[in-house]
Amino acid sequence: MMKYFLRMLGILLSAAGLVYSGAQGCSSGKSGILKFPTIVAIDSPQSRVFVVDNQRNGLYLVDPISNSVVGGQALLENSDPQVLPDFPNNAAVASLGGGLSRLFVVGLNNGIPQNEIVSLDYNTTGLTLSSFSPITVTGQPSDLIVGLAVDMDDGLLFATNSSSGELHAYDLNSGVEAPGSPIALTGTPGNLSYDSASGRLAVSSFDTNEVTFFEASNLATPPETLDVGVFSRSVALVSNSNGSVLFLSGNQVNIAKVFKVDFTNLAASSEIFSLSPPPASGPIPNPNFLTGNLNQVAAANLSDGRVGGFFTQSTGDLLELDLSSDLNTLNPAVTLIGAISGEGIDTFLNSADQATEVYFASPGVGTLTIVDPLTNQFTKQVN
Repeated sequence: MMKYFLRMLGILLSAAGLVYSGAQGCSSGKSGILKFPTIVAIDSPQSRVFVVDNQRNGLYLVDPISNSVVGGQALLENSDPQVLPDFPNNAAVASLGGGLSRLFVVGLNNGIPQNEIVSLDYNTTGLTLSSFSPITVTGQPSDLIVGLAVDMDDGLLFATNSSSGELHAYDLNSGVEAPGSPIALTGTPGNLSYDSASGRLAVSSFDTNEVTFFEASNLATPPETLDVGVFSRSVALVSNSNGSVLFLSGNQVNIAKVFKVDFTNLAASSEIFSLSPPPASGPIPNPNFLTGNLNQVAAANLSDGRVGGFFTQSTGDLLELDLSSDLNTLNPAVTLIGAISGEGIDTFLNSADQATEVYFASPGVGTLTIVDPLTNQFTKQVN
């Protein structure tokens, strides 16, 4: 197992090329178009980057070619009728036919119900509510819906109800709950990641050491679990011709972990890397990859064959874990942005499903940051 801990427990690291400077000291974007951007959901086939505020009923569309807010204004804002949850906490987007992007949003409400998934349709004519919106998730009105993931292969939207401990699946076109849904899980389910190459859905757990895997195309197949040694906040599953890899950020423990996952024999899966902060009494390592608390993680294949895992941090910096195509060599890196906070993250994919840009939101300064996944270099900020 490869480990990094103050450089002493781990793999040899090159002294150069691991720390990248970004937009440190960037000014607050509160005077810009974006206000409190927290969630990013990307429709790559239709070149649409959706950004959701953590309040104010705010929704924006960013053009990934110009990296600017389309039309110079929000799709939804505080002065519009309340459509989004009062405090959104997650979103996912489906790329449908006829130029349609279908955006799903969940979150907290000042009142109830909050066991709902808001569904919005966007095309060249504008933004509307889907005909079936909202989807009411089975349970109590006060239940909290946390995880969302879109499976375009099987036409499904997955959601976790952390209050009832269940996984739900819905038809993307009708919002109708799929056969075999919901499924009871052990512990409190959290965030989700769907991997098209393996056909698996990964489910994090806020209060157990297990990550659960489902065959998305057949929910009747019993799920399998992998002991990852920590409670998990966010997970990202990705595969190439050499196997599958799970990236995760810890819940309650500030740690990043990477596992090579063997779906033919899950017990043969192995932890290949972990990264945790130095002891409070110890010196700050140089280079320092963990500059803050880890938040969300995304992962994707890259055009040079590598696999990239990308973690937002509370400092607004971006942790990158670059894994070789044979899944045997991993190098950590950090892009220093200094944007006060880093929350939601997603990758823009080319037609070969390879990441060409990484987008993440920083509500503290009202910015959307773009990083090149091949070089880990800061590209631009949108505010």
